[in-house]
Amino acid sequence: MSDLPKGFVTAGHAALFQEISQTSCDVCAAPMPGSAHDEDEGQAVSGRGLLVWARGEERRYQEPPLCPSCASAIGVSALQRWEIEEEEG
Repeated sequence: MSDLPKGFVTAGHAALFQEISQTSCDVCAAPMPGSAHDEDEGQAVSGRGLLVWARGEERRYQEPPLCPSCASAIGVSALQRWEIEEEEG
């Protein structure tokens, strides 16, 4: 029997730094469409987000992959917020 509390999960060095063979959406974890698109999918274009943060003079950028649905939802939400801020002054 382990001394770890129930629900506690550990990961070793091998699990943390393993190569990921399939890319998934950073928001919903859905698998990203491959480079070969089927005709039934229509325009399944994946997107990327842009996360920027700064600490002092240091700037960091990250571009997480997004599935078409999440990329559209985030883009439309950003546009709506932009319009609200312009109306408020």
